[in-house]
Amino acid sequence: MNIKPQKGFQEYLPEAALKRDLLMNTILDTYRSCGFTRVYTPAVESAENLDKSDGGDNLNLIFKILKRGEKLEAALANTPVDEKELSDLGLRYDLTLPLSRYYANNRNSLPSPFKCIQIDKVYRAERPQRGRLREFVQCDIDILGSDSICSEIELISVTAKALNRIGIGKFFIRINDRKVLRGTLSSMGFPEEALDTVCVTFDKLDKIGADGVAAELTEKGMPAEAIESLRKLIAKESITLDDMAEYCEGEAAEAINTLRTIIDTSNKISDEYDVRFDPSLVRGQGYYTGTVFEVASEKFGGTVAGGGRYDGLIGRFTGEQIPAVGFSIGFERIFSIINENNIELEGGRPKVAILYKEEDILEAIRESEKLEGEADVTLMLVTNPKKTDKFYSRAKNAGFDNIIKLNL
Repeated sequence: MNIKPQKGFQEYLPEAALKRDLLMNTILDTYRSCGFTRVYTPAVESAENLDKSDGGDNLNLIFKILKRGEKLEAALANTPVDEKELSDLGLRYDLTLPLSRYYANNRNSLPSPFKCIQIDKVYRAERPQRGRLREFVQCDIDILGSDSICSEIELISVTAKALNRIGIGKFFIRINDRKVLRGTLSSMGFPEEALDTVCVTFDKLDKIGADGVAAELTEKGMPAEAIESLRKLIAKESITLDDMAEYCEGEAAEAINTLRTIIDTSNKISDEYDVRFDPSLVRGQGYYTGTVFEVASEKFGGTVAGGGRYDGLIGRFTGEQIPAVGFSIGFERIFSIINENNIELEGGRPKVAILYKEEDILEAIRESEKLEGEADVTLMLVTNPKKTDKFYSRAKNAGFDNIIKLNL
C-alpha cells in the first residue's frame, strides 16, 4: 500500500503542526477580540447549490461525490450515461457559499447584523503545484445583514490587525467596486452582455499590460472604439477615482463616492498599512456584487487576503435580498511565508521536558501538573538511566527550553 499522501494534500510533522496551530490561534484570537463569533459548516454541500453559486473558475474544480446505492445504479442505467446525474453532492470549494446557506437556514436564531468567523478546510481539484493545494485552510470573517460601508471599513481594520499580529511586514490593501468598473466599461461602449468577459480580461492587466488587454479583447470581438477608449485609460501610469468618475453616472457614481469614504476612513485608522484604489482588481468569483479587496505583501509579494461584498448570494436561498460582505486571510500563503522566513509567532509557551525513570511516573506527572498553565510539558521515559545524557541531548536538540532530570 502507498504510504504517501495523495497529490495536493499535505501532512505535517509536529513542529510544523505547532506553527500552524499558533498561526490559526493568532488569527482566531484577533477575530474574537473584535466581536466576531465562530460557526461551523459541513464540508459537503449539495451539487445543485455548488453549481448555482457563481463561483467562477472554481466551479470547474469541485470534488464531486457519486450517488450511492440504488440512485447510482439508476443513473448508470441511463443510455448514454449523463455525467451530471452521477453526482448529487460535492466538497465545498470556499466558505462563502456554505455560510450563505447556513445563514438562510438559521437566521431566525442569529443576531442582525451577524458577525461571524469561519476557519476550516476547503477543497479544489487543482493541478497540484507549488502554492496550489487540493485541500487547504481558509480564515474568513463576514458581516451578514448590513449594507453599511461601515462593514467594509471594519473588515479591513480587523484583517489588518490580524496580519500585523502575525508579523509579515508591510502590506497594502487594494480596493475596487464592480459597479465602478462595469459602469466605466458600459459607458465606453462594451455590450452589457459582454461585461463579465471583459472584466475577466481586465483582471489580467498587471500580467499582460494595456496592449495585451486590448489584444485579447480584440480576439473576443469587442467593439474597436470601446477597446481603444479602455486602452487609453489603462495605459496611464496610475488611474485614480477621478479618472473613473469621468465615465460613471448613477449607481457607478455612487459607488465611487463609497470607495472614497472607505479609503479615506481606513487610511485614518492606522498608518501601518495603506488602502489604495485599484481599477484592475476584479476577483474571479461571480457572486461579488460591489466592493472587492485584496491584501498584498510588500516584503514577500503576492496576495495574502481577499474578499468583497456578495449581496445576492444569500437571497438565492431565501428569495429576498440580504446584504453580506466578507474578508478571507490566505492561511496557506501566510504559513509558507512564516515557515520559509523563520518568523516567530506570538503566543508560544515554553517547552519543558521531564526526564524520569519508569518507577517515578507518579512523581513525574505531579511535577508536570505544577507547570500547567505556564509551559507545555513533555514526559520522556528514560529506559536506561546510564544513558541519561543521550536522552538529555535528544531533548535539547528537539528545542526544549528547559529540561528537568527527575531522580536521575
